[in-house]
Amino acid sequence: MRHRAAELRARTLPGLLAERARATPHEVAYRAKRLGVYEERHWKQYAALAGRCALALERLGLQRGERVAIMGDACEEWVIADLGAQAAGAITYGIYPTASAAEVEYQLADGGASLFIAENQEYVDKVLPLAERLPGLRAIVVIDDSAMFAYRHAKLHSWRRALGAVALDEAASLAHLEALAARLDPLAGAFIVYTSGTTGPPKGALVSHGRHLAAAWNIVEQYPTLGETTHRTVVYLPLCHIFGRDVGITLPLLSRLVPHFGEDVAELPQTLAEVEPTVLFSVPRYLQKIASTVLVAVSSTSPLKRLVYDAAMRIGRRHARKRWEGAPSALDRLVYGLARLAAFRPILLKLGLDRVELAISGGAALPPETAALWQIWGMNLVEAYGQTEASGAFIAGQRGPFPRPGAVGTVPAGWEVRLARGGEILVRSPDLFDGYWGKEEATREVLDGEGWLHTGDVGEWRDGELRIVDRARDFMVTSGGKTLSPSYIESLMRSSPYVGDIAVFGHGRKYVSALIEIDFDTVSDWARAHDVAYSGFTSLAAHPAVTRLIDGELERLNEALARVEQIKAFRILPKALDPEDEGEPVTPTRKIKRKLMYERYRELVEAMYDNREERLQSQAVGGVLS
Repeated sequence: MRHRAAELRARTLPGLLAERARATPHEVAYRAKRLGVYEERHWKQYAALAGRCALALERLGLQRGERVAIMGDACEEWVIADLGAQAAGAITYGIYPTASAAEVEYQLADGGASLFIAENQEYVDKVLPLAERLPGLRAIVVIDDSAMFAYRHAKLHSWRRALGAVALDEAASLAHLEALAARLDPLAGAFIVYTSGTTGPPKGALVSHGRHLAAAWNIVEQYPTLGETTHRTVVYLPLCHIFGRDVGITLPLLSRLVPHFGEDVAELPQTLAEVEPTVLFSVPRYLQKIASTVLVAVSSTSPLKRLVYDAAMRIGRRHARKRWEGAPSALDRLVYGLARLAAFRPILLKLGLDRVELAISGGAALPPETAALWQIWGMNLVEAYGQTEASGAFIAGQRGPFPRPGAVGTVPAGWEVRLARGGEILVRSPDLFDGYWGKEEATREVLDGEGWLHTGDVGEWRDGELRIVDRARDFMVTSGGKTLSPSYIESLMRSSPYVGDIAVFGHGRKYVSALIEIDFDTVSDWARAHDVAYSGFTSLAAHPAVTRLIDGELERLNEALARVEQIKAFRILPKALDPEDEGEPVTPTRKIKRKLMYERYRELVEAMYDNREERLQSQAVGGVLS
């Protein structure tokens, strides 16, 4: 199937959409829920909508090579806007729905967007105050303007009116898409994905059409069922993320995956129950949260149901071990099948996940306990590993079915992975990203002269599978899959006169926390002015009034950060950091040694996290992983 990758390098996303419209015009491309009903879009309708969108954007002045930013949750219009803008020759990029105003302004300026497409009023309100500071931003197009009857601004345009003004029928719209696609260069940039680096603001990873299509094809190669059978999936991951883009836009073009868009991503449980997906793409945080909800519900059910569930779990743990070892007998399968029918299938049925044949977790490290629990319940959950800079490919992925948790699997065909000295994972492929937008030096830091991408992850080989051990570069990935720069957050927080130093944590966690060293001079001055009594650094740091002071500072500074970057919990260090002390978690130049800081103050860090979910899931799977 490698020849397919070579073919895709000569294709573009809008061109592939037009091809699908001609080859299978009446097959379902996707379904979108509107006013309580799922409406089907066939490939010909989909392509025609993208063609109309392209012409509408051209009439708004969009030129080839310009950039179009899109902000909002996953929805049908996001996808159409993305492919329509690309067809018109633009480079698209998404902005996280939870991004702060400062982050929105930075990305609009850095990417040089000439058009901004907003899902609704919420996102218009974020960009309108910035409009005058962004002279290159010529138009703001609003998809849902139902709540904007009183808005008046020269740059505002209605999505509905813009597309309604295009007087082309379906055939003519498709022909327009084909004509535009024929002019596109597969080597040209298709989209940008913003990802945090080790320091400073986010960097935009530029990905070209052909490379992205060939890269994403390796997911179909790794999981052939995507191309062999028609599958339903639910799109809820942010489309501005490379993983979400794969699921909602690219994989449906390359396979037989049919995406479904709910009315609101906040109503995911209802959407899953309605769609009953056969393939599920997720990040660890969702899997952990859903599993914890189930376990809490089980603990509060009737004694008889708990008895049945506990008995089924004992059988499930035993069966999981034998399945990982490849030796379950016919009797084992029969007994487990009865346990699944009695206890586990009702759980999956209620969640809308009983028909899932393949579930793929990516975007962040998946706790083995969480993976084991879902597998015991009967869901074929595998873990995959990728990076934005891999253009939408999986660097490695567990094959399954029901693989042993703890590794990220094998490397797909056509991709090379090796471990550098120190264990850093290096990746090579002709389909890696083009580079960081406007940042050649940053590109050279991760992409060397021999074409190897330096991932910043430390790995090891175990039984032929890749296992992620640690981070090499100073950035972290939350359990929700968002890559963050700790130094960027720390630098902002240090702007407070009361913060002497700070170390933030959050890798693999649900949220960001911080250990803070107060600035003794300024805080003591504040304490004297506010009649706060203290006898030294320790008593000052422990005073409730000082805690409230720092809390107020963090609340103020958090406003400049995206929601996922904001510090949700903190502890004040009981003593000042002294670089002259032996073994102190700070260098002579006062740079924080994050790992040592955690080891020194482990109890303080762990106290900031409610790990009931992890404990609950760990207890549920018992010693099955040992």
